[in-house]
Amino acid sequence: MTVRGQPANYALLWRSAEGRFSVRGLPPRVHLDRVYTNGLHALVPFWITNETDQDVTVELATEGPLKVQQQNANWSAVSTAQRETYVDVTTAPAAEDRGEVTMVCSATIQREFSEVFNQLGGVSSVQLAARKTAELVLLFVAEAAETDSGDGQRYEYETHGGHVTLRADTDLYDVTLRASTCRSVLEMEPPTSRIYIDDCVIGRTYERALRVRNASAIGLDWTMTVVETTDPSLSALQLLDSDMRPLSGGHLGARGDTQVLVRYTPHAAGEFLSRFLVENSNDPASLRYWVFRARVSQRQKLRRVELLSDPDISFGDCTSGVWYSRDIRFKNVSDTPVVMRLRVEGNTGGLTMKSAVRADGASASEPNTADADALFPTLSELISSRRPSITDDNPSDALTVTDDVGSEGGSAELSSRVTPADDSMPVGDGVRTGESGRRFVARARAARGHKTALFDEMLIKPGAVRTMTLSLLGNPVSSTSVSAGQFERQSFTLFGESSTAVGTQPTTAPPPGTASNSERNAERLSIPCTANMCTPFVRVVPPLLDFGSVDVGTLKSLYLRVENLSQVAATVQCKLESKVITCTRAPITIAPQQSVSVRVDSYPRRVNARYRKQIIVRNIHNRLNDSVVEVRSTHVDRRRVAFHNLFYQTLVPANEQNFVDFGLVPLNARSLRRVNLRNVCRCPLAIEVAADAADAGAFSAYTVVPQRDGSGRLTDAACQVARRLPLLERQAAMHSNIEKFKERTAGATVPEAAALPPRSSLCPVAVAPVPRTAGLTLQPDMFIDKSVEQGHVCLMPFAPPRNQAVLPPSLEYLDISPATATRRNVVRIRGNGSSDIMAAVPPESALLSSEAANNLDMLPADEDVEMIVSVIERAEQILEEIIERLDMIPQTLFASPEAENAYVRRQVDLHKYIDLLVESGFLRPAHHVRLTALGTESLIVILQPAGTPDKPAPLRFDANLYFKLVDRPGDLLPFTDSAAVVSFASADQLPVRRFLVQAALVQSELELGQKSINVGNMQVDEACRKYLVIQNRSETPLMYAIRKTGSIASGDICFVDSRYGIVRGFDSRKVVFVFSPSLHGAYSEQISIANVLNARGGKKATLKAAVRRQSKFYIQSLRLEFDTLAPGRPSTDVQVLAIKNMTPKTRHLIVKSLLASEDGFSDVGVVLEVRFPPNIAAAQPTRLLDRETEEKIESLEQKLKIAVRKNRPEKVEKYQAKLAKLRGSGSGGNGDSDSIQATDAVPDPAGVQIRRLADDTQLEVELPPGGDVSIPVVVTARLADPKVDIKTGANALGTLVVHEVKDKDNVKLVTLAASV
Repeated sequence: MTVRGQPANYALLWRSAEGRFSVRGLPPRVHLDRVYTNGLHALVPFWITNETDQDVTVELATEGPLKVQQQNANWSAVSTAQRETYVDVTTAPAAEDRGEVTMVCSATIQREFSEVFNQLGGVSSVQLAARKTAELVLLFVAEAAETDSGDGQRYEYETHGGHVTLRADTDLYDVTLRASTCRSVLEMEPPTSRIYIDDCVIGRTYERALRVRNASAIGLDWTMTVVETTDPSLSALQLLDSDMRPLSGGHLGARGDTQVLVRYTPHAAGEFLSRFLVENSNDPASLRYWVFRARVSQRQKLRRVELLSDPDISFGDCTSGVWYSRDIRFKNVSDTPVVMRLRVEGNTGGLTMKSAVRADGASASEPNTADADALFPTLSELISSRRPSITDDNPSDALTVTDDVGSEGGSAELSSRVTPADDSMPVGDGVRTGESGRRFVARARAARGHKTALFDEMLIKPGAVRTMTLSLLGNPVSSTSVSAGQFERQSFTLFGESSTAVGTQPTTAPPPGTASNSERNAERLSIPCTANMCTPFVRVVPPLLDFGSVDVGTLKSLYLRVENLSQVAATVQCKLESKVITCTRAPITIAPQQSVSVRVDSYPRRVNARYRKQIIVRNIHNRLNDSVVEVRSTHVDRRRVAFHNLFYQTLVPANEQNFVDFGLVPLNARSLRRVNLRNVCRCPLAIEVAADAADAGAFSAYTVVPQRDGSGRLTDAACQVARRLPLLERQAAMHSNIEKFKERTAGATVPEAAALPPRSSLCPVAVAPVPRTAGLTLQPDMFIDKSVEQGHVCLMPFAPPRNQAVLPPSLEYLDISPATATRRNVVRIRGNGSSDIMAAVPPESALLSSEAANNLDMLPADEDVEMIVSVIERAEQILEEIIERLDMIPQTLFASPEAENAYVRRQVDLHKYIDLLVESGFLRPAHHVRLTALGTESLIVILQPAGTPDKPAPLRFDANLYFKLVDRPGDLLPFTDSAAVVSFASADQLPVRRFLVQAALVQSELELGQKSINVGNMQVDEACRKYLVIQNRSETPLMYAIRKTGSIASGDICFVDSRYGIVRGFDSRKVVFVFSPSLHGAYSEQISIANVLNARGGKKATLKAAVRRQSKFYIQSLRLEFDTLAPGRPSTDVQVLAIKNMTPKTRHLIVKSLLASEDGFSDVGVVLEVRFPPNIAAAQPTRLLDRETEEKIESLEQKLKIAVRKNRPEKVEKYQAKLAKLRGSGSGGNGDSDSIQATDAVPDPAGVQIRRLADDTQLEVELPPGGDVSIPVVVTARLADPKVDIKTGANALGTLVVHEVKDKDNVKLVTLAASV
């Protein structure tokens, strides 16, 4: 119930515990909702009534940000009408429930209060006469928290509490107050502080858009006022909303925003400036200023260069040390070339800016953030000799643009990667004249075959679009700076001056005090730019890690906490060189104001009473913030584990250490590491090797098969490997034979008639021959970053027998063995450049059994033994290649697509060879390892962690290999010949040695953008392009391999490129393929996309199509429309039936009319009889135009219109001649030598034969290959029933039938229509 003249909470009545007094408007549990955190008090009126006949003193006690006033001038000044709307009770449960009551106080009325009266002190008690009521006011204020007010931050509700106690002697009334407060913040988008329109034209309208945004969860009211202007009337400037109505403020809901359209129409030349204030009515501290500035010139023409991209550039929140890029697009709308000069002004302190254009068709990529200082030279280096400083604050700030030296003046592609310049090239003011007519800085540089040059002005041809990428790099600030770890807003303006390019522009500058013609006619363009720059700072605790006493062979771990103290994400990396201390060395990203823990493991291998080491924690984006952590420990040997070091050593690969680190390993991927066990005794040793039972399936240890036994004879295992390995490799689908054969087979089905490149270019399986090089070995960079790419070859080909004939010297060879190797390491290269792996595989009959191999006396020669030895040596070389070249984290930078394809194929080969070496028995499970005296044995550890995306594995993998000495050493240790060493009675007295195996696990997840590709209807031998979208859902790069089923239908699919490739982290890639069916019918074929690293993560896509037979002839129009006919009279107009032969053979066609008895008449009772004119045989055939020719004609017609409009008679004549040739008239001039030619020659009219078969209603047409004919058609309307009345305007239909003489199944119907 609402009481007139009182707020809504006046109706809420509660009594005290003993009933001596009652309280209105203040429930026992009250929720004060939607309170603004603006430092101002919120007022809640309430009333206390004495319910007794005696005077009562009520004591008031408050807790929290609350106080009570009995007299408040602000509340007393509120009118009666405002009181009724001041409080809104949104939730009011029944009094007996004593539930929470939600109230909202009017923020509009509270904005009129004076905070001076609210700051006065409160009362602690109130005197009440008998049956009297006192009005009081409860004041609540929420102090603003110390939060940052950067753009893009979200402001949510916060909860505050308080307590009010009312006591009259022993009678109590408690009030619990809960307030939901929120800070009201107003923001603008874009966050630029000004709008600058340069070189305006009088009378033209310019528009810019702003957005006023509410960044908080509570609504706000805002106003926009002018605080300074050069035109008080503001007649040229309008502020409009989305409905084009004048706008000066409004209300924004939670997270709401509104658009402000700034429309400027200059009326006079000069400078125009207006400064606006956007104020938050609910929080005086939340306000924004923005400036509108315009310069109006006297010119009446439109500007030469238009800005196609956004007029304001916002880099958003940026991290120091990281490059950020934005695209800027310019278009020349004039008829002459334009030169654009660029400069920058504003707050550019601590910023480095560049703009890059991709050269030689390189793909656009982000700059390398890890080596940001090496991407570009310093600014002062580039502009010191070209022009004076453009700002007083930072004289080294300028804009530099790179472009290809020999590129056209049209549009160009972008690349933000630039290599350091060559310091040997001087910087000067020379002007480069020639094809582009630009002015270049004489500092050229090259990056992996891509030539670039620096320039400060660019040429844009008429109608061309030039796109540039403006890159921004912030320099880190010191830790003592005020803005350390905080966002600092910087704004600057990019100015562009455009002038007409002159063919022979003088290189000398005009005299001082004068301006050249180009400067006087220059047009200016301004682009405001803003960036919120923040330098990341981290803190590492504790600065000292003390492990204390650690037993040898025992793992002990401690943790470092790295805290990010800044408002931007930080990336750190630990650097450590130690054989005992290990920690993750991968980059770690820490969210703003968060921390991470880094585990540090200590695994000592010998006694050391004073072990000291340092861990450097690098802040990648702020090297000034690097931290050093000292590590201390005392290594003891209570369990005598160190005695293992007296007998043998563990080397990884050449350093002695007690652990092996695999680094980053994707789930389900196999990684290899070699651990060498070196015997330091002069007696043999036997070691038993075992793995953790829980981790037995994740990793295993192998040893290499011994080639000879102690007596020098070939072992049985070596003979079995020599027999099995060639056979297994012959069955394996290696790229050198089967895969390449499938690609060549599939590449022979795409027809040349399709508007696509030939199959030879679509399937580049043949590579250039590789010249023979003496001593050429498999280097790490053999398949990457080479100026001359080499073809894909097998890893190590099999050696031919000694008695095999030497290949003729005319053929080319590739020696991939060391320079000291024999001729058995030479692989033959075919004429097309592909390697023949199977040609080097020895025949099965040439392989020996173990008995024959060991009985050397029975052999007539050692050719067979040489063959076995060569196979084992080749397997060892393959193992070395796998260990050195197998990558778990693929690289992403390649010199060319061919290099990327070869790299991935190489990785696929390496993974296949792991299976071959294990299956052939070359790698045997290591259970017992026997070490000869002072000998070394290799232990191959293969790690394959299992996991699925649904059940992710832990981030780290920790396991153990256990070594146990099973034979008692029988000789002295080789420290000194005279030293006496106590020999143990039993090897059991020595403890088991634990060898740590660790890795960091990552995900490698592949997804497809589409699992089914439906091409639709196609004809046989018709080709179309489709693509697969391969998505990488993980952070690490993804290697993929696309495979086909190998069936006949799979030969119709040919991948243009990127069949083997790499997708960067959280990125996607389109792989284009060509589909050209060779057989008709329903087509369904699967395409497998394998994840090279994760064998379980492959996907399949299905290609579907409905393939029709190829049409043998083509009719241009299947419906002929005639004018109005009178019954019994032939049509006055003549329609043409155009038919073309689509095959390379001569076709005999029948053209006839469908008779009335064959359902050839319409429902209106009128039939159209067809007649062919008598002179049909003499009719000149009109040539049919295909789709490509029609597109060329349309393009030439547009060019002809432009030439006529520009009054270019020579071009008009040229275009008319080309159109005449394309249309087949053959007239119109000779044209130029480069004029467009018809794709098909006009057939000879004498080759078309037309014969009449039945009067004038049936024809037999003989069409030569590719020929076409135009047949005139005349119709006559006949009444099917004379008794039926025909209405005027009724439609009559007829039908023509066209089919081959010997093929009546393939029939095409042509509909004839006319009105009677």
